Amino acid sequence: MSKSIPNLDWLNQLENTIRQFVKEKLELIMKEEIQSFLEIEQKGTSNRRNGYYHRNLYRCNEEV
Repeated sequence: MSKSIPNLDWLNQLENTIRQFVKEKLELIMKEEIQSFLEIEQKGTSNRRNGYYHRNLYRCNEEV
């Protein structure tokens, strides 16, 4: 007899996997944009990046 994952559990696992994937890709894109911006700063000027802080992305009142 095979065990099957209840439909709701499967959907929750799928949603969590997709959320994690999107989060990782968005973070990668944002890091690359920051790096690209810092590389094209005018020569002779100091780094204008003032640090960062943790942010959360929400969709329909749900954290991503």
